[in-house]
Amino acid sequence: MSVWAESVKSGWANLVGPEATRTNTTIALGSAVVGMVGAAMWARRSGAGAGSTTIMAGLALDLIGGAYVNNTRASVRWYERAGQDDADHLRFAALHGHPVVVAWADHRVGARDNGASWALAQYGYMMLSTAVIRRSPTHRRSLGLALTAGGLVLDRALGSSTVAPWFAWSYYPKLLMGHAAGSLWPETDIGVRSSSR
Repeated sequence: MSVWAESVKSGWANLVGPEATRTNTTIALGSAVVGMVGAAMWARRSGAGAGSTTIMAGLALDLIGGAYVNNTRASVRWYERAGQDDADHLRFAALHGHPVVVAWADHRVGARDNGASWALAQYGYMMLSTAVIRRSPTHRRSLGLALTAGGLVLDRALGSSTVAPWFAWSYYPKLLMGHAAGSLWPETDIGVRSSSR
């Protein structure tokens, strides 16, 4: 195997977890590509220009593929491995300032005047929910599901994005149900004891 191929394989394992199966990889890449194409088509149909369309496609690649990946057993086990702590989860969440970009894209097509408050509400809810989940390990599974549902309700109450109506449906499952909580997996299956978190 070439150095480049080995580097790609290692990078992928560090992103999705070394236990990821070929099926995991196929579904992750497939959903990311389908999401990217669908997001680009939707953005164009909503009146977005080439720049906004390209950016929405990139966000969808990350969020839609990530919504699947972060809810796999391999990913949850990887991000809950020894040495990972709550601060690591909060840093990962903090990197996801996607609501700002979505609000900007909506504003560019004349669909949102309150972009800053919309983005702050979405991002603030996600960060606060991540902190709540990580501080309550014995309830992480129920909190992950409930707070993900709450994010979808919040998005609807604020007014879903015109350019990226898929946004909340991938943002919250990726970050709350998946990365923060690993909601689909019991502690015994992912090698985590509630008392150790």
